[in-house]
Amino acid sequence: MNSRPSNTPRSAAGLSLIELMIAMAIGVVLLLGLVQVMSASRAAYQLSTGVARTQENARFAVDFIQRDVRMAGHMGCVNDQAHMSPEMPGASDASRQGLNLWFLTAAQRTARNYAALNTGANVALRFDLGVQGYEASTTAPGDTAVLAAGTPVAGNANQWSPALPTAIANLGPIAGSDIIVVRFLSRDGVPASLVSSSATSYTITPDSYGSSVSTTNSTGLFGLADCKQASIFASKTVNATSGALTVDVTGLNASGLIGDEWGYEGAANKPMLFRAETVVYYVAAGAGTNADGTRPPALFRARAINDGTGFTFVAEELVEGIETIQLLYGMDEHLPANLPRGNVERMRIASAVSNSTNPDNTAGDLWRRVGTVQVGLLMRSADRSRAQQSSTAPKVLGVTMKRGATDTTADGHYRSVYETTVALRNRLFGN
Repeated sequence: MNSRPSNTPRSAAGLSLIELMIAMAIGVVLLLGLVQVMSASRAAYQLSTGVARTQENARFAVDFIQRDVRMAGHMGCVNDQAHMSPEMPGASDASRQGLNLWFLTAAQRTARNYAALNTGANVALRFDLGVQGYEASTTAPGDTAVLAAGTPVAGNANQWSPALPTAIANLGPIAGSDIIVVRFLSRDGVPASLVSSSATSYTITPDSYGSSVSTTNSTGLFGLADCKQASIFASKTVNATSGALTVDVTGLNASGLIGDEWGYEGAANKPMLFRAETVVYYVAAGAGTNADGTRPPALFRARAINDGTGFTFVAEELVEGIETIQLLYGMDEHLPANLPRGNVERMRIASAVSNSTNPDNTAGDLWRRVGTVQVGLLMRSADRSRAQQSSTAPKVLGVTMKRGATDTTADGHYRSVYETTVALRNRLFGN
């Protein structure tokens, strides 16, 4: 007997509506769970990337700042304190015998009028001040600052104390971040000889093994120093083979060595030839672009370069994601009737060290009592994350940094604070 398939409706039935709805509900739950896992994984990845990037950028920024700040005041055999200090505080400025800046006229040099250099970009030439700072308004320890959203906007000169010189204001630093200027002679120096001189020109020849001081990475500024004197001058004429410099007594070099108190100790103790440096550290809008189209804040280093007719600051972006630099200056013990002793006992903001944009010798002596610089950086991740942000506003050297006036703005950026203290090694322990 043959068996034939049944054609009844019951045998041809599929899923019921209820079964289909249950299956769809289970699928939606599973899909939502998968989306949630993916979203959490993405947030965790963005957060971990932000942490890693901020740590890496902070190490890079601190390393750069430390290298230059440690050199502040380096003037060869002895530091700028030794070259610039009068016989005793309170003595005539005419007793400041050890630093010869060719950028002053003969009359200005006789009067030790170093403040006459504060015109245009010549602020870079104030080598009587190894370190000089500018305090951003309302960013002293105990103050509260509000972080700006979007692309950082350059501040105006009067948003710092003392007010910024025009050459530094033109770099476009953002308000709310301190600025530091460091001047020094380079680490590497070579013996050199003053082989010829006249009223209008000098020729200085370094020993052959050290000609790189004259030809590599030059700023167009040089220093010739021994343990008694230091002369700083401009030259763009360098012999590529011998490294010999031709220094004309004209233009920037308003005066020369002739008729001044120069006394090298003969060929047995040659002076050393150095490259002279002026660098400015500040925060400004970086060149990159975030995913939302805004530009991130970044750390910049501007270097003074002689272009043959004058000085200009050439800015270089070092690292992005630095929202603010805060600086405190450790000063020598408060004994104004005595020379600095290398004993740091007090911390001051820049305006409390000296509130003069163009310090005279008396105000400059205060900057020459600075022995340490405390540096605080607020780092920010480049990419935004959906991870929950800290409910506590970060503090940088005692300054509270809020995201918006009420600190409730959730911008998605990971932030971290890094602080370090840099010793000006040329000024400690009576160097």
